[in-house]
Amino acid sequence: MRQMINAATNERMTFKELTQLTVDIALSLVHIGVKNGDVVSICSENVMEFLPVIYGTLAAGATFSAIDASCGGLSSSHRFNIARPKILFCSPSTYNKNKDIITSMAFIEKIIIFGEPIEEAIGFKEFLTQHANVDDFDTAPVNPLEDDAIILFSSGTSGMPKGIRMTHYKYLIVLQNWYSEIYTGMRSLVVVDWYLSFGQPLALFLHQMGVTLVYYNNADEKKYLEIIQDYKINIMASTPTGVNFLLKHENMYDISSLKAVFVAGAPSDGIMLQAIKKKLINAKLVYQYYGMTETGCIASPRRAPGNPPMRSVGVVRDLFVIKIVDLESKKPVGANQRGQICFKSPSLTKGYIGGPVDCFDEEGFFKTGDIGYYDENKYLYVVDRIKDIIKYNGFTLHPAEMEAVLLQHPAVLEVGVTGAPNETLVELPTAFVVLKPGATATEKELVDFVNEQMSVRMPLAGGVRFIDKIPRCIGVKVDRKKLKQMLQQN
Repeated sequence: MRQMINAATNERMTFKELTQLTVDIALSLVHIGVKNGDVVSICSENVMEFLPVIYGTLAAGATFSAIDASCGGLSSSHRFNIARPKILFCSPSTYNKNKDIITSMAFIEKIIIFGEPIEEAIGFKEFLTQHANVDDFDTAPVNPLEDDAIILFSSGTSGMPKGIRMTHYKYLIVLQNWYSEIYTGMRSLVVVDWYLSFGQPLALFLHQMGVTLVYYNNADEKKYLEIIQDYKINIMASTPTGVNFLLKHENMYDISSLKAVFVAGAPSDGIMLQAIKKKLINAKLVYQYYGMTETGCIASPRRAPGNPPMRSVGVVRDLFVIKIVDLESKKPVGANQRGQICFKSPSLTKGYIGGPVDCFDEEGFFKTGDIGYYDENKYLYVVDRIKDIIKYNGFTLHPAEMEAVLLQHPAVLEVGVTGAPNETLVELPTAFVVLKPGATATEKELVDFVNEQMSVRMPLAGGVRFIDKIPRCIGVKVDRKKLKQMLQQN
């Protein structure tokens, strides 16, 4: 049976029940005055009602936007002021955390709590006043080419997050570009929060393919492995860090049910992906995807001809045109030459909320800010972000490559690399490392480990700092700005 399952409580909702709840939410939203052009938001951890609220909002003709539930203070205020929701759905915990901010926003006309009423907020059951049979329901009319369906948020790695506007037409292309019937009937463990710009389309994509969604809110990697074992999970989508944890603990649990492992959110080296295929003999689909919030999936190995190298992100998807341009001359380069990845696509965002961004070149190509290259077989490779490049002693170093090397060390669980300012050498590459529980490693051991595998002399000239947790943007990307701040504080 296709359904959503809360692994913490074993609460379940069939897709038939989800569809009926979607209709009731849409009708109830219209009943309280929601119309085309209004924004409805959720500020909550993953809950059963999350996806029905998204669908119900769209069915009512309004625009949906999720607010990062992990934020607070200025960051939350910024997101609310970009989305400007008329109606806000919250869990009790996120409401209590952001109460002062939420109640200060004059544009929020009604607050709805998943659960019992709290102060100014009404309960979800109290909100659901309208009902109709699914077969008798018609969605509100929209202009699919012009009306915003979704407002997503950028990662905020280069400043405050921007609102990314996706029309109904563009967002349908994003979801359709992921579609494949081979996943229908499988079970997926959702380890990414649905309020994140990576997690939200992922959940919708899995649902539209008829995949049972199993979710768990606490960031406990060992619990994830236990869930894979107990619920016989077939699909797992995660970041390189999550996959690395899986590899280092897979002997503790039976995770042989995994048939597909997808890696996204940051560049991953081929060694890690090859290790997955070797250890998980039933995982025939092990892919590294490349995409952006502004457009969805850009490249993947799934439909690639031949046998793409594990380090590659496969081939460019349908409806995309890609070029690689030299970082200095801005002219297109040939095969196996690194440069900035630029593209055109009909799924590209309608525009930004929160300030104009210089993202296009003179030919109308979107500048991703990512460094990459393609080989003679047209397979695409992503190396790093341009702004993350470390200039060291005349060399150009890529933090993602050094992180990939360090993650091969048996004691390393997580790692983030950044440059420490230096008057003579410009920047000193410095690694922040989280060790695997119970494991030990010295700074010299890790520095020597990297030295042996990279051609640049002393690539970790700034040394290694051991910490408890790597700071991340939107829960996925290494927050190098925060790492630099930590260096300055010390």
